[in-house]
Amino acid sequence: MADHCHFDVGGHKYKVSRSLIQQHPNTMLARISSEQWQKDPKAEILMDRNGDRFQYCLDYLRDGAVALPATVPKKALIQDL
Repeated sequence: MADHCHFDVGGHKYKVSRSLIQQHPNTMLARISSEQWQKDPKAEILMDRNGDRFQYCLDYLRDGAVALPATVPKKALIQDL
């Protein structure tokens, strides 16, 4: 398996370490980036979500908390998580 996953989230490109994703095995990110779902580990994973908010989802996975700017509604981020 590759060290990173490549995501296209709403047209925004993200390169995320597999070690971060593997720390959260019960998440949809872990499932869609697993060998079971992703036959080519170097292929980009397309997600039809808000690409601007995805960075905050990653921050939450990294830190267990996230500081949102006033322009990002908390309710919208919770839906993304």
